[in-house]
Amino acid sequence: MHGHPSMVSVAALLTAAALSTATPAGAQPKVEAKPLASAGLDVQGVVADVIESARKEGVLTVRVRFRNTSDKPVKLLLAGAGRYDDNYLSAGKVKYTVIRDAKGHPVATPTDGGGWLEPKIAKGGSWNWWAKFPAPPADQKKYTLYLKVGPPIDDVPIIERP
Repeated sequence: MHGHPSMVSVAALLTAAALSTATPAGAQPKVEAKPLASAGLDVQGVVADVIESARKEGVLTVRVRFRNTSDKPVKLLLAGAGRYDDNYLSAGKVKYTVIRDAKGHPVATPTDGGGWLEPKIAKGGSWNWWAKFPAPPADQKKYTLYLKVGPPIDDVPIIERP
């Protein structure tokens, strides 16, 4: 009987630990549930949700969740033959293209070896894309995101990160 109270204590500690770690993870989807901006795409049944738009140290990180609301799988052509710059943003009167690394590769969701980025999204599924851009000046609080696969997404807010 002496082991029984300690088993209850261990169970209580494990439950408390699970709850404390589950709460932040559980809170994350709630933040992403309400996108910063959204738009239907030229691909029928696909919606683009901007789920991150963070400016830090001169770089703007953008993440987009593509959701397939159709009843069949779909393909998105985000970059073909290395043409990543078809995805860009504008703030004020300035166009910002994806940052390139020292080897000239986009600092973004990687393409395949031939420079193609054409994800297939299952029926009811989603797929995330990200890219890093030079940040617009601090007085710019919003921008328009241009994606190869649809109309501009206007008035995307910029969130400042310390």
